[in-house]
Amino acid sequence: MTPEPSADAHPLDQHRDPSEAAFVRGLAAEVAARYGGELTRMRRANGYSNATWIGDGIAVRLAHTPVDMAREAALVHALPREVGHPEILGEGTAEGHGWIVTAEVRGQNLHEAWPTLTAAEQRQAVRQLWSRAQVVHDASPSLSALVTSHGGFVPATLDDATAAAGRACVALGLSSAQQSRLHRIIEGYFQAAPLVERCVNHGDLALMNALWDGEVVALLDFEFAVLGPVEIDLCRLVCEARVSEEGRRVDSEAGAAAVEIAARQMDPVHGRALIHGAAALDQLRDLDIWLAHDSAEERVEDWRPCRLLTDLLDDEGGYLAPLLR
Repeated sequence: MTPEPSADAHPLDQHRDPSEAAFVRGLAAEVAARYGGELTRMRRANGYSNATWIGDGIAVRLAHTPVDMAREAALVHALPREVGHPEILGEGTAEGHGWIVTAEVRGQNLHEAWPTLTAAEQRQAVRQLWSRAQVVHDASPSLSALVTSHGGFVPATLDDATAAAGRACVALGLSSAQQSRLHRIIEGYFQAAPLVERCVNHGDLALMNALWDGEVVALLDFEFAVLGPVEIDLCRLVCEARVSEEGRRVDSEAGAAAVEIAARQMDPVHGRALIHGAAALDQLRDLDIWLAHDSAEERVEDWRPCRLLTDLLDDEGGYLAPLLR
């Protein structure tokens, strides 16, 4: 079990070992100081796999675990300017933990801004978020050598994906029919993926990885960039626009815009299998993260990834229903 966080622990660290969270915060303070920043004057930004602080003209991202960010930094340096990624001021490692410092960019995290936007602004944001991602897709010939074919929620092999599905089946108590459908969906993805053109996907195309300043001004955090079918980014775009924080399907102009984009961009032959499989793999990865929390405060069936995964296994295909008909 994870030790109880202290009363002043940041909400993003509530499932982390308090001593480890404090260690990362200390490393981040040292890195920020190198670039004229003072962590106590900076605000903590959204993000799970990395801890991020923004302020004093800079943004500091530091990995929670001992991994470097050299590959991500190399990719960011190669991105077209139209992506809007903030300028990298420096990158390195501290006690094995990778870090990247970028210039602070004016704007609000899109996830935080989302509830305040009008329906028209949300629709606009979805389209602009996709436009930024498309710049990356179109630049794949020059970027593909900098990314791998697995990472984030995309497992390296079918065996890895099958193992994750097995863990989900046990944790969620899925029926035999649901288990069979889950395995078919995953197998369908791995069968179809080699048959379509691959591009460099952002890999985590979420609202929290974009900045909003009256429009989408930047696409951030390319740590999970992956070479694969475009449906990898499409499934995330549709999920972000059509699913609430609690994991409930919502009808909105933004959701309709995301479905329209996906219908236009999906592979005409294999797109349904790919977007359905990618969405299932996305939730399997999130479910593994939630299982690691081992929290008794909420029933497993109320967990967001549980709701979304079981939704994807119904006859209509959950939030992807309009695209699977």
